Amino acid sequence: MVSRTRFWPENNVGHCTVHGIKQMLSEMEHGALEFDFKAINYNPNQLVQVVYLDFEVTSCNGVDDATLPESSIQTKFGSIIDCVDINKQPAFNHPLLKDHKLQRKPTFLNRRETTNKHALPTTTIEFELENDSCPTGSVPIRRTTKDDLIRMKSLSNLTRLSLINSAPYSHFVALHTKPGGNFSYFGVNGSVNVQNPRVNKFQMSLAQIAVQRGENDALNTILLGWQVYPELYGQETTNLFGLWTSDSFKTTGCYNMLCPGFVQTDNKIFLGNRVLPVSSYGGPQYDLSMSIKQDPDTKNWWLTVKDINVGYFPAALFSNMSEANLVGWGGRAYGDVNGTSPQMGSGYFPDGDMTHACFVRRLSYNENGSFEEPQEHLLYKSFDNQHCYDIQYFGIFDEDFRYTFQFGGPGGNCSSS
Repeated sequence: MVSRTRFWPENNVGHCTVHGIKQMLSEMEHGALEFDFKAINYNPNQLVQVVYLDFEVTSCNGVDDATLPESSIQTKFGSIIDCVDINKQPAFNHPLLKDHKLQRKPTFLNRRETTNKHALPTTTIEFELENDSCPTGSVPIRRTTKDDLIRMKSLSNLTRLSLINSAPYSHFVALHTKPGGNFSYFGVNGSVNVQNPRVNKFQMSLAQIAVQRGENDALNTILLGWQVYPELYGQETTNLFGLWTSDSFKTTGCYNMLCPGFVQTDNKIFLGNRVLPVSSYGGPQYDLSMSIKQDPDTKNWWLTVKDINVGYFPAALFSNMSEANLVGWGGRAYGDVNGTSPQMGSGYFPDGDMTHACFVRRLSYNENGSFEEPQEHLLYKSFDNQHCYDIQYFGIFDEDFRYTFQFGGPGGNCSSS
């Protein structure tokens, strides 16, 4: 039997009777052949992605074959990517998107100079579907496995954090515009150095760009970047991620497509994508141009990577983000294992050598309808533990490294510093 993935809203699932996976289910329920998807820690309106591997579904409430993927691709990294009808993807199970009209491409034009004219000498970034893609009219979604479902239950809310908020077992550094100011931003851009910091199980480390508006429980934010997060991806690889919320992660938001929200439009690059190669200390450096941009007509927030529009977060998801009042760039490390916090960035402190510490270069933001280089007097540095992680802003380092900063550090015993 061919392995298949179906996508169901939790509140429509009820129970499915499944045969042939008694051993698989024994870890999640007491040997039952029925399992209640409500045991998974999702909100009532969030999506459950269910994967059946070579077994038969004999009954399931309210499901038809129209939700099956059109095709599947096994990547050279071992992942299985299902190609799902673009109009039947998980995002449209969100109650706020029931009547949403799909936007296949943004109305703005992408800037091309970030990855072409000012590319690094070695910048060939490879994604899982680099030499393949989903058929026209379908979009790639990583297949969820039984182990993924178990790991998803254990994900801590403390790993879903905004650019500059503090939390137990978590540390951050960021360069950002003035907090709480009466400013209007419609996008943020930067070329983010790709690294693979060392983490242990239950730890996470990332680099990101962000737009946000509001504070406390009214925080609306979108973040885009790369992260190393074994509990999410099952291995210590560097993966592209997106993250969102409209209420400071109280009841809304998630990584990638773990809940309805993000609308995938590209048929090759997708959130959760493994990224290779990664940079090495003193050796070749690789970076990804990334942007979060608001469409001036629809007000949807588009994620752009390597000048490719990956997809968007619909404006209807957000309670207070017709525009952002803060944008920024930075890194975060999470998880204290045996008194030790993980590396951030490359694992080295900033030192002015762009082959050592992780960097973000060619910073810009959209304040007046087009992307502009930042006004330096409006930029602020934030951090919560310089003993373990630091940030250094260089401004115009050279023509290729205009408006650049380095960040990161080795981690270690950060709780006592």
